[in-house]
Amino acid sequence: MTTQTPWPLSRRDFLGLLGVGSSAALLPGASADGAASPAAWEAPAAATDPPRARFSLRIGIGLWSHPQRLGELLDWCRDYRAVLDEVALFTSATHAPLPLPELERRAQALGEVLPRFRALGLQAGINHLATLGHADEDVERALREPWQRFTGHDGLTAQACYCASDPRVMAYVGRCYERLAAAGPDFLWVDDDLRLESRGPVRFGCFCERCLQSFSEPTGRSWTRADLVAALDAAPLEERLRWRKRWLAHNRGYVAGVLRTVRAAVDRANPRLPLGYMSAELTYSGYGWTEWPAALAGPSQLPVKWRPGGGFYTDETPTALLGKAHSVGRQLGGLSDTVIDRPYEHENYPYQPLKKSVTLAMAEVAAALGAGCTGTTWNGLGLGSDPFSEFRPYFDAMRAQRPFFDRLVAAFGSSRCEGVWPALSEDHFATVNAAESWFTAPVFGRELHGLNELAELGLPLAYHPAGARLTVLAGDAVRQFSEATLEGWFKGGVLLDGPALRILQGLGLREWVGFRLRGLRPAESLELLTDHPLNRGHAGWQRDCRSFITPETTWLIEPAEPGAQVLAEIVDLGGQRFGPASGVFENPSGGRVAVAGYYPWRHLQSLAKTRQMRALCRWLSRDTLPACVDSHARVALWCRRTPGGEPAILLLNASVDPAIDLAVLVRDAPRLQVIRSNGQTSRLSPVSVDLPYRRFTLPSLGPWEPALLVAAAAV
Repeated sequence: MTTQTPWPLSRRDFLGLLGVGSSAALLPGASADGAASPAAWEAPAAATDPPRARFSLRIGIGLWSHPQRLGELLDWCRDYRAVLDEVALFTSATHAPLPLPELERRAQALGEVLPRFRALGLQAGINHLATLGHADEDVERALREPWQRFTGHDGLTAQACYCASDPRVMAYVGRCYERLAAAGPDFLWVDDDLRLESRGPVRFGCFCERCLQSFSEPTGRSWTRADLVAALDAAPLEERLRWRKRWLAHNRGYVAGVLRTVRAAVDRANPRLPLGYMSAELTYSGYGWTEWPAALAGPSQLPVKWRPGGGFYTDETPTALLGKAHSVGRQLGGLSDTVIDRPYEHENYPYQPLKKSVTLAMAEVAAALGAGCTGTTWNGLGLGSDPFSEFRPYFDAMRAQRPFFDRLVAAFGSSRCEGVWPALSEDHFATVNAAESWFTAPVFGRELHGLNELAELGLPLAYHPAGARLTVLAGDAVRQFSEATLEGWFKGGVLLDGPALRILQGLGLREWVGFRLRGLRPAESLELLTDHPLNRGHAGWQRDCRSFITPETTWLIEPAEPGAQVLAEIVDLGGQRFGPASGVFENPSGGRVAVAGYYPWRHLQSLAKTRQMRALCRWLSRDTLPACVDSHARVALWCRRTPGGEPAILLLNASVDPAIDLAVLVRDAPRLQVIRSNGQTSRLSPVSVDLPYRRFTLPSLGPWEPALLVAAAAV
């Protein structure tokens, strides 16, 4: 017999589902007795207990449906009850939609299993793996109906990935979610196959006849696939960008439409059931920061869970951990702070412990919490029904470091990251490959990863303009924004590269920037630092990036306005000079601008360049960066605020070498408390003052060790 949670819940019990204390604010759309209410979201009230990190275990069907493994799982959850808050049971181990009778059978089985986890004091929910289909996997046993398949710009069609434009597909989706909701879960996750990129063999979709028709109606034009591809790929530039933005809006609406269908279906069975969505860096799908949570919340404005994810499956390339953390930060960056439950997707495929060390796995959790998550969902007990004791070291480490993770979540609250903001909007992908074929562009935000090296210099990144202390404009990203928006940024601090300068110059905005392009140099070149205060004793030092190894064009510039100052010149391998490649300018509006024409976003980690970039970002921000590293060490940091507004900084040594006598510059903190992942705490007083910063020195930070710095008065 299926045991279901009684609905509606009392306010206390409903808040308890999300691990929120009874003194917290009402959740969206809930009245004091748990009944639906049209009231708007209320500002969070003060809680008597600080928030804690929330940890979830995702459990494959091979484990929960196997009688012996299920018993072992329940014992496992008892053993690690101090770590775990909830479990999410997968509906499938394969990535194609299931035939409805099979889905119904599994929903019934889930309804019988969920209460056994709930009896342990855990919240127990369902993760529906394949709504429309991720891939053409196990096609023989997948849903096989004569419905519309997902279709690429080239006409390529997936076998096991369906298109939401077909009403029959949406009727099937509705029935699936209604059955799953009736199984009595405490929450229900929608996985990340609700996307328009990389589904089956199709990289960019959907260009089926139904989708073409749905795009034709609002645009007032009848489209064929060939016509639309030509408009997106080969029309004059401004027209091309206009159509791309319209197509991204269509994509956002496509995903939102599926989520509304899911919400309506769930409401028929359980109208108070919270829904969650697993995102990835869905740039081609249009991010959907506003539309998608609204669709999940539904008319009753229910709470929404949001699980950002992506790669870093193994630690073969350790710094990819930082890349995923920044990707997660961007996925969360545009969300309203009303989306309060933001667990990190801790993904470990192919689930082989020797492929990811415990040290890196724990550092990954810390980085995700720094970037804006409030917990983690662990996906790593394997795909099948084998015993899983080999994964115990991860959970032992999680248990040992749980107090540290709780401190991170309590310290950061709902604050945003502050620092260097690489400008980003929902329309970002419209400008990728602006002058080239759109359909050869990378997917899942990989084009944005090139800016991550800035953070490896010990500069904090921001993921939303509200946290920006200076703005980075890289290449065609400029084209996302209106001239009025750009003008506002150029009254502050802006760092841009040669391609961005070319676009701004074409808009006639030279007076904002102070430089103009003089030419391109595709041949081998070296950067020679000038005798400028921002180069701090490194005049005459060179940076040699060798374009035959890492191809990149050098952009030569020259001053175009009085007051423009040169930071670096270009020389060839024989010492011949070719003029400036980077410089700084303070414009008439009081804004500060830097142009970097030589390898602006990579190969920055020499002593001279690291120091120059830190000094440059301090200058651009007018020393409003909340903190930065001041040692020659690869240490990343995330700068946020405590609920009381004091600095809260996560440091992570992103190296296999210890960072000895690590110097950090911090604003607004006369003294610091250092909280380490092993529970040790210490207090630091500044060793010197570099106004408005104080310099603090940590004696040592171990390889891939995180540490939390908070103002001592805030503890």
